[in-house]
Amino acid sequence: MLGYLLARAGVETCVLEKHGDFLRDFRGDTLHPSTIEIMYEFGLLDALLVLPHDELSSVRVNIGGEAVTVADLSHLTACKFVALMLQWHS
Repeated sequence: MLGYLLARAGVETCVLEKHGDFLRDFRGDTLHPSTIEIMYEFGLLDALLVLPHDELSSVRVNIGGEAVTVADLSHLTACKFVALMLQWHS
């Protein structure tokens, strides 16, 4: 993020990454609403969401034969979902 902000401000920037790819299990595969909101504020959300992803806005489970909502993200930030996105696509 710092590299992006510095480059956007016109500072010559070089970001070094220890690994040559993102194909590692410890990397997360979710973007939470607060992170998605930051991408929106930076004007990057539209470009991000063209990449392959799924959106999770609520979670419902069946309890005793009745469907119950156990998580509802509709009241969160302007981005009301968790994006499920493999990092090697991004």
